[in-house]
Amino acid sequence: MKALPLFILGLLSSAYLQANSLNLDTIDLDKARAYQAYVMTFEWPQSASSEDVEYQDIFSLEGLNRFAVNSGASAPSSVPNPFAKFQRTFANRTKVLSNNSWTLIFPDTGASISERFQSDAQENGYATFTGQVTFTLNRYLESNLRYQHYQFGQPAVAQSTEPPSQYPASGSTEAPQATYALQQSNWDGPTQVLSLRFRNKTASQKLNYVDHPIIGTLIYFEPLDLEQAIDLVSER
Repeated sequence: MKALPLFILGLLSSAYLQANSLNLDTIDLDKARAYQAYVMTFEWPQSASSEDVEYQDIFSLEGLNRFAVNSGASAPSSVPNPFAKFQRTFANRTKVLSNNSWTLIFPDTGASISERFQSDAQENGYATFTGQVTFTLNRYLESNLRYQHYQFGQPAVAQSTEPPSQYPASGSTEAPQATYALQQSNWDGPTQVLSLRFRNKTASQKLNYVDHPIIGTLIYFEPLDLEQAIDLVSER
């Protein structure tokens, strides 16, 4: 793993100074806790790491969704955005993949809230990056992150376990190799994927950096007054 860049260390040291469906009628005000969660992901340039990360070939587009352009879940203007002053720095040094914020209301300790997100960048309607995060309130604020980072190019051809027959089988209208050629000619989605999973625990008001040679992540939680959080959720 590469060393933590100096500008990331600077962000971490100054961060302390920065300031799913839920039935709001059933909330126990003594147990519930609210936070504004921020998750930013970015892609490091290839020159930033000497590690070789292997992507896996994709042989089927089944289960992959096309997306409309993602506007992203943004922070309410009434809540300070701890990433605002860093966005220009990251834009100059990395490729920002996603920058999302959610108002979280946990009804009790142990409760979890899941959110999905994806990059604005797309090819043929397929996002170049998709993610899911599950936030859990325990002694610390826990984040379970799952990512898929896609590459686009020439699709891989599935290898037959036996050499294709020179002639089609009885009743068949085309040879196996013709099927593969047709699949390649119609392919318009990603051809390789890097699947990642991370777990993070933190207290609120502390900027966390999750390191990886390809995908970096910043996580931050700002405590909210419960009444304010309910108003923010109700407005959306």
